[in-house]
Amino acid sequence: VQTCALPISVNVYESLLTIEPENFFALTNLGSIYFCKYDFKKAVNYYSRAAGLGVDNVSVYYNLGNAFAELGEFKQAMANYIKALNLDKQNYKVYTAIGMLYQDYQNYDEARRYYEKALRLDDSIVDNYINLAFVLMKKNQYLDAARLFEKAGSMYPDDNKLILYTANAYSAGRDYLAANKLFEKSISSDNNYYQAYLCYAISLFEQDNTEKAIELYNNAISIRPDLSNAYMLLGNLYCSLQKYDEAVEHYKKVIEIEPSNSNAYTLLGNTYAMLKDLRTAISMYKQAIDIDTDNDELKLIYIEIIQEYVNSKNEEDDSQSAA
Repeated sequence: VQTCALPISVNVYESLLTIEPENFFALTNLGSIYFCKYDFKKAVNYYSRAAGLGVDNVSVYYNLGNAFAELGEFKQAMANYIKALNLDKQNYKVYTAIGMLYQDYQNYDEARRYYEKALRLDDSIVDNYINLAFVLMKKNQYLDAARLFEKAGSMYPDDNKLILYTANAYSAGRDYLAANKLFEKSISSDNNYYQAYLCYAISLFEQDNTEKAIELYNNAISIRPDLSNAYMLLGNLYCSLQKYDEAVEHYKKVIEIEPSNSNAYTLLGNTYAMLKDLRTAISMYKQAIDIDTDNDELKLIYIEIIQEYVNSKNEEDDSQSAA
């Protein structure tokens, strides 16, 4: 899409259109301006008017496809991308755009095919290595994804996000030796990069190195005290160790940061149930349901825990009666 012009350009181009309603230059530039303003409906309007002039222009169809894609209009976006390809089958940008469209709609096989076509046309575009790597992650081809992230990283060796992407891919592929080296590299490159501590902790938990994982989660929290996800994951870790009181403490911290986090209330319910504090568990599940009103599975758990509580109270009353 064309670079955003100065705001005054809108008035200039619209004035021009009052004189020449079919001015291709004005129509396409107005389309680009409104695209940059995130007004995709107006962008579609102007690009469509330009396309309707019968000028075979790759950029117009490409930009029109982009605008439709932003509006979630898959068929219209694809139709315009295909028109652009029919005019220029060597345009890697169009193949990339189609790949992204398929990726957005979770058709990862087609997304992969178009990203690979784009790379065959121009293998210097780092974003296509990254896009393709994420597609392969979705297809559980983690080590292939790691190698693509590495290729992108070789083009931008100082990009810490690429180092972390690569580490995560190796970790998902259970090549922990390679993953851990990259996690350490990411942290050493920027010791305030909380995402690296968080991802490394998740990986170490999978490697059963819970002590180190706890340390790294706390490192992430020291950098970002409002990092609710770290508290949530720490709570899960403590639950796995059957340290339920510590888990409760961390889940409560999540709620303190995000009062509408239904998952935190659910996990608190689960944890209180493990502690046999069924009355508090019921309260936590009820608060989760109040937030996540359409969660039928949660409602079933709620009913089951109430029944368990009632049964326990009946057993308690029977014991007292027998005594």
